[in-house]
Amino acid sequence: MIKYMSKIIVTILSLWSIFIIISELMGLTVYFPFNFVDKEEIPYHRIQSVRLSVFLTFIYFGLRYIFMQSDKLYPIQFLEIYIKSLTVCCLFVFYTSQVEYREYYFVLFLFIVSLILHFASRKKIRSYFN
Repeated sequence: MIKYMSKIIVTILSLWSIFIIISELMGLTVYFPFNFVDKEEIPYHRIQSVRLSVFLTFIYFGLRYIFMQSDKLYPIQFLEIYIKSLTVCCLFVFYTSQVEYREYYFVLFLFIVSLILHFASRKKIRSYFN
């Protein structure tokens, strides 16, 4: 069930990403979920959250490379790590920027997605009662 839900979420986010790229090529800027704005009007706290989450993900993979060079990583695990980084960065940036409470729906959405991806990306679900 979790793997099925994660595939649905990844599919929806991938389609949304395609839509964002095509919209940008057509001169229309869209930020999550479907907020249409003129160029350069994306809220600063959203841009800052994405920027910091990229750096946090880079730090994670840098340390992972240094200390665990031979571990393989699947695409779903990369998505999980990035979404977790984005969730943490959004939470701190939104809090320090004192954004409206309605902006926190984005953090809640990311948290739910990261939980689903976390359980879907685990190597094996153990049965402790067998």
